[in-house]
Amino acid sequence: MKAPYEIEADQDSITIRLPRTLADDEALLRFLDHLTMQDIRQRSHLSEDDAEMLAAEVKHDAWQRVRHLFDDSDAE
Repeated sequence: MKAPYEIEADQDSITIRLPRTLADDEALLRFLDHLTMQDIRQRSHLSEDDAEMLAAEVKHDAWQRVRHLFDDSDAE
């Protein structure tokens, strides 16, 4: 059975393509936050609280940058 997503990786990046119906925007943001937190934890000595605060900041900043891509009010 073929997976409902495709993964491409090179030395510097990973690209994941998946159907829009597979996950909603909030789920994708939570997943990316999780990956960001894992990376931060592996590279630093942040406390759990500091890492959570940083993740919240990253999530907020990322959403501000991509919000226009999901704003349905322009389509009307």
